[in-house]
Amino acid sequence: MSKKIAYGGILLALNTILLLFINVIPINTLFIMGVASLIISIVIMEWGPKSGVIFYIGTVILSFIVMTNKAQWVAYILTFGVYGLVKYFIEQDRQIYIEYILKLIFANIMIFILYLILKSFIQIPINIILVLAFEVVFLIYDYVYTSFIGYYNEKLKKLIKNI
Repeated sequence: MSKKIAYGGILLALNTILLLFINVIPINTLFIMGVASLIISIVIMEWGPKSGVIFYIGTVILSFIVMTNKAQWVAYILTFGVYGLVKYFIEQDRQIYIEYILKLIFANIMIFILYLILKSFIQIPINIILVLAFEVVFLIYDYVYTSFIGYYNEKLKKLIKNI
């Protein structure tokens, strides 16, 4: 049990450090959020979705403290931060095209909610080209996320277990 708590704490600290970099490195914000979001998948793979929810709550609290731009914080918690849990639940014994439809529905709903929250603070131009570009980028992100999960299961898990 203590090993699980220590490992989870290290992963939460790593996630927080990545999100802290957003304050320091003003470029590649979305990339950093995407990398930070991969960490919840490790928690889910190691200890299941209940631990993933607890980890997500911890991430929400700590990221609120360390991220100075609260618009970025909202973007992270509504999209990247929760995506590992959403992905886990969507990819449960469904046909692949159903999974992608559900993932795109989730992504579009979250980006719409994000737009509604942020439109009074930030000028966000919306058009069909931007929406389609978002969906393509989201599918690439999902592919990279899936590739990370495979890489973790095949290589990193063994490497970490031996430490």
